[in-house]
Amino acid sequence: MDPVKIVIFVAAFLLLILLGRKLSSRGESYASTLPPEAFRPKAVAANEDGHGSSKPAIVGADLPFPVNVPEIERDVDGRYNRPEFLNYYFETIDLHAGPEDPESFCDDFYIAIRDIESNRPMLYSYLVATPAGLQKVLNTERLPALYLEGQALIVPRWDLPLILDTAVKQIMKDYAVPDDKETHALPNDDV
Repeated sequence: MDPVKIVIFVAAFLLLILLGRKLSSRGESYASTLPPEAFRPKAVAANEDGHGSSKPAIVGADLPFPVNVPEIERDVDGRYNRPEFLNYYFETIDLHAGPEDPESFCDDFYIAIRDIESNRPMLYSYLVATPAGLQKVLNTERLPALYLEGQALIVPRWDLPLILDTAVKQIMKDYAVPDDKETHALPNDDV
């Protein structure tokens, strides 16, 4: 293997570890129970330069779902194979426009689901970033280290189908794991 590639890989790995320490203060990733109206981000206000808008960002509920998921089915044991996916969006990035720099971004990503059995809406939270975006956070906030706690997706560049597919697969994997307290496999609400 090329020594330059090894050095780049090690540097990226160390950067992720450092960034993780910083970002852990942002809170843990978990599914929370929220009312359905909470599943749409607030409108982005215009800044002093007049950029931005007062209209809400484009969210997943406004677009076709770009990920193939199996039909919702009930197993012989009475468990559903997956939740219903209601919406997905970033805290600040518009899904249609994407980030200003596709190779350097860092933002919170949310996926709203509904548990079929309990009819309960829930919201999953992930940190999605590129290595360059993590470096930008370190530089902008003048941090010596970052700590990532909870769920984080690190991608080489903006690729919404890849980001959504990765998160959806993780949610479905978590959903499929039996829970001792309930008949479905949603994350614990006590988090």
